[in-house]
Amino acid sequence: MLDWYARQMIVGVGNPLYTDDGFGPAVVSELKKLSLPDDLKVLDVGLAGPHFLFTLIAEAEQPVERMVIVDVLDFGGSPGQMTKVSPDFLANEKTGRYLDPHSWGGFKDPLTELSKRTEVIILGCQPESIAISDIDNESEDVDYWLTEQVTMAIPKAVQMALAEVGVEYGTTIKSEEDPHREEAGRT
Repeated sequence: MLDWYARQMIVGVGNPLYTDDGFGPAVVSELKKLSLPDDLKVLDVGLAGPHFLFTLIAEAEQPVERMVIVDVLDFGGSPGQMTKVSPDFLANEKTGRYLDPHSWGGFKDPLTELSKRTEVIILGCQPESIAISDIDNESEDVDYWLTEQVTMAIPKAVQMALAEVGVEYGTTIKSEEDPHREEAGRT
């Protein structure tokens, strides 16, 4: 078994050098501060990583049961607003578009293949800005931080991601019969 494998995974996608595109890695950074179950892996997969990771996992002998992907997603919301979508949402150009500022190309294909064997949940944050520098134009400024509204969405994204994998505030959510259990994802 590979050392990155786990029954469930939360992956952050994006580049922190491009303003709000760093949202996924920022959420992963917060998640890594928590005590999480051994069967949950939290990864910052960066930019090109998702394409290769999703393909690798889709072809693995033992599939990951559930993968939660955290990234920016243009769904027409207010900056910092969170949404939960399935991979089918990305295939429908009328309902929203997956922000692909780095020209990953066939990102949807490996995600579609992965979703045949793994439950895939996408948590998207509506960005305010994704400043992309023209490499040939050194005079163009590049922002190196998340905007205020997207930064404020990090705690909500952490809660949403943990609720999707059955974890609340770093500890496993107890059974439904437990009268002391708080509802996951409540703000």
